[in-house]
Formats: sequence, C-alpha cells, structure tokens
Amino acid sequence: MLKLLTIFTMYLKGIAYKDYFCPKNQCGMKKILTSQQTKQLDALTMSAQGISSYELMERAVQKLYADMKYYCPDLDRKNFLVVAGPGNNGGDGLGLARMMREDNVNVSVCFCDFSDKVSPECQTNIDRYGEDGIMFLSRCECEIGRLFVPEDCIVIDAIFGTGLSRSVKGKFADIIGVINSSLAEVWSIDIPSGLFGEDNSRNNGSIIYANLTFSIGNRPLSSMFAENYKYFGNVRLVDIGHEMKAAEQMESAWYCIEKSDVGDRMKHRQPFDHKGTFGHALLLAGGKGKAGAAVMASRACLRSGVGLLSISSVDDICNIMQISVPEAMYMDDWNGDAEKFSAIGIGPGIGVGGSAMSLVDRALSCRKPMAVDADAINVIAVNRHLVDKLDCCVLTPHPKEFERLFGKVENPFERLRGMSDFSQKHKSVVVLKGGITAISLTDGRIVFYIGMNPGIATGGSGDVLTGIITSLLAQGYSVDDAAIVGTWIHGEAGKLASAEYGVISTVATDIINKIAVVTKQLCNIL
Repeated sequence: MLKLLTIFTMYLKGIAYKDYFCPKNQCGMKKILTSQQTKQLDALTMSAQGISSYELMERAVQKLYADMKYYCPDLDRKNFLVVAGPGNNGGDGLGLARMMREDNVNVSVCFCDFSDKVSPECQTNIDRYGEDGIMFLSRCECEIGRLFVPEDCIVIDAIFGTGLSRSVKGKFADIIGVINSSLAEVWSIDIPSGLFGEDNSRNNGSIIYANLTFSIGNRPLSSMFAENYKYFGNVRLVDIGHEMKAAEQMESAWYCIEKSDVGDRMKHRQPFDHKGTFGHALLLAGGKGKAGAAVMASRACLRSGVGLLSISSVDDICNIMQISVPEAMYMDDWNGDAEKFSAIGIGPGIGVGGSAMSLVDRALSCRKPMAVDADAINVIAVNRHLVDKLDCCVLTPHPKEFERLFGKVENPFERLRGMSDFSQKHKSVVVLKGGITAISLTDGRIVFYIGMNPGIATGGSGDVLTGIITSLLAQGYSVDDAAIVGTWIHGEAGKLASAEYGVISTVATDIINKIAVVTKQLCNIL
C-alpha cells in the first residue's frame, strides 16, 4: 500500500517511477588509459584479486581466444601463424597458440629471439608450448628469410604491445616488413606492433598493418586517430576483468562515449510540461541556392525536441521554408534581438560574404548558447577578431574547417591538445567530426564518439548535427552535454539510416528520419 501511495505521489509531482526505484548509474564515461596506466591497472588488479602476473595473462588469453572464436566461428578451418616477441605481448601470443593447438586449430609459431631479455611470463608460455614446436629466429644469424608467410593464413601479431617506447628498427623491423609485404590477413594482439599507445609524432620505425586489432582491457588512444586506422584496422575490445575500483581512481584526459552516458544526460519530460518548457531556438541558416541547408537543420532541430523554432535567413527563402518546415516561424531579417530565444544555431548555408560576417558578429554579441557550424566557422576563421567573442558555443567543424580555424597541426596528438586549450579558454566545445568524432569539453577533457560509419559522410549531414545541437542547447542542456548527446543522436541515427539504405545511398534527410527512433530508445532507458 505504501509503495502504491509513493508511486501515486510521484506521478502527481511528475517524478518518474523508474528514477526512484532504479537510480541511474552515476559513473562517468569510460576512460582511455595511457600505456603506463594500463600497466599500473594490471598490478592493482593482481593485488586486489590475489592473482599472479601469469594468471592475469592466462585469463587475458582465454578471453582473447573466446572473442576470436566469436568473431570467427570457423576458426578451426583457418590456418594461423603466431609471430611472437620476447615480452608479455609475445607471451599472450604463445598462450593463444597453445589454446588453438589444444582445440585442434592449425597453428604454427615463430619466435623472434632477437633480445637478451625474455619476460618470465613469456618464457613460461614457451615452456608450456614446447620449444620443439616453435621456430626460433636467432639473434645471432640472419634468419629472416626462414619466415615464410602463406597468403592463405592469418598472422597473429604478438611481437610488441602497448608498452613500446622506441621506434622499431633492425631485425624486428625486418620481420614486420615480411609480414606487411605478404598477402596474409593480420590480427594484432593489443596494438599493431611498432605503434606507440599515445603520441606517434616521433615514431619513424616499422609498424604492422593489421586488418583487425584485439585490444586487451583498454583501447589505446592512438587508435582514435584517423591517421592510424591503416595500422589498427577494425578494433575489438577484450574485457579481462580489471579491478574497476582501481580504474575509477585513475585520472584521465580522454574518454569514450557510451549509451549509458547519453541516457544519464537526457532531460526528463513531465506530464504538465508545455512547449515553453523546451526552449525557443533561433536558427540563422540558408541563402541563395542553399535553402536545403536551412531546411535540414530546421527539421533536425524540431525532431530533437525543441519547443519553438524561429528561422532567419540572409536571403528571402521565406516561401521555401514555410512550405518545407511548417512547424517553424520565419523572419526575413533578424535585427540582433535575442531576448526571447534560449539558444542560437548559425552557419548552414549562410555564405562567407560581408553580410554573413555581420550576421555572425551580431549572433556572437548576444552571448547566448550557440551552435556554430559550416560557413559561420569559415567566417570566424577569416575574421580573427570574432574568435574572442566565442563563449558558451559548440563548434562543429569537419577537418578542413578545423584547419582553417586552428591552422595546420603536425600530428593528431597535438590537435587534441590545441582543442583542449581552446575549449578551456573560451568555455566552448569543439566537435571535430570524423569516423571517430573528437569532442573537447570546457574543462579540457577529450571524449570520443566511435561512429565508424562512412554512410553519414554526405552533404547536409553537418547541417543535421547543427540542428540537433541547437535544439538541445535551447532545451537547457549545457554546451558539454549538448555536444555529447547531440553527437550520439546524430551518429546513431546515421547508423540506422545506413543499415536501411546502405553506406553508399544514405543521404542527410535519412538521418533526420531516424532521430525519433534514437531519442525514443534513449527515453526508454531513463
């Protein structure tokens, strides 16, 4: 009876029953740890769980093998060549080879015996596998030619792991060269051998080109950069049961967005809410020949839940807009008065001429939460004095727009640092769009949305994202949360669209049509 009374009282107050009895997970986003931190996490896990280093390795190998079998159900019909190095990554490869052999999988093993130091765990797995079953390439003789890689086999790369800190040269580089020049498919354990876990700006050594990487416990930061996709291929994360309490205590500047993170940030809607509750957005978009940009941004904005939407364009496209977006209000020439608006979106299709510069200047002077995209970013890039007016904004550049605004950077690691510094200085968020989208938050943290969907690389897709983020800002989301939630909604809607139409045929309006499906799913987990 008391429970029923509580539910009824909560209904009257507009509080969701699920929030009371099933509080949301308050944990933060999934951290990306450095190679050194991952090593520390291994040690803390061993201490907390009372296991040895070899036992943790054995667990990792078991999880890895299970994931490989899940990924490739006909594993027993494939031919494998494990190429192992002298460290713990080599130990993983040798342990995997042992399990394959016990499972009657056709596997050969080559050990790169080029170092005076072999880790104890690796040596244990050499002993367990049996030296008579391993082809040793001696460090004393030039034996690289003995390594033959059949084109019909799958090479398991277990030469070096994430702890590598020096560029790969010499005989190890020769081995990597043999593998890369073969026609065989390559699966890397943890990280493609030769690649560093974080910054590779000074890495001038040999690196494996993998088709698939099984990342153990933690996805390396270097896998987030488009420049490194040619090395990683597709990445699968293998959970080996690290001590999560220890991971939570570690500081990180990088995170991955997961669905639960977005659900935690979604705003609840109550029975007595009205359109005024959900904000009034102003969209400054469209121009001669570019009415479509305004139409797509407007439709996405409305579909993402804004209460009211007004549209203004630098050209007279009133008839087009009122027919295409009947739910919105239209004004011919916005005079700069933003008092009644909760947030502003600017950029899609406005051009880069003098009138566009004046429009951007007026908008930034309003000091309203703002989504800044496309031509607005290009205008700011040319008129540098406008940069100082950026405050409480979400900028959504693609790589070329980013380069115009921030200038060229030497490497992707420095690009993240620049984004972080900018966001902290201007209290604004940068959403660098790509296969993996990088988002710099106002406190300097970088979060990644792993979309990997070329289907949304289509004209108008950015206009849709602008509309979504503008809508969320108008509804009272912070710039950080609007960027995180908006990027997720846009990306997941794009995945649904590509699943239906294919990555070649998906167009921007297809993404808009799937926004409702994604937001409905998110509401169901609140």
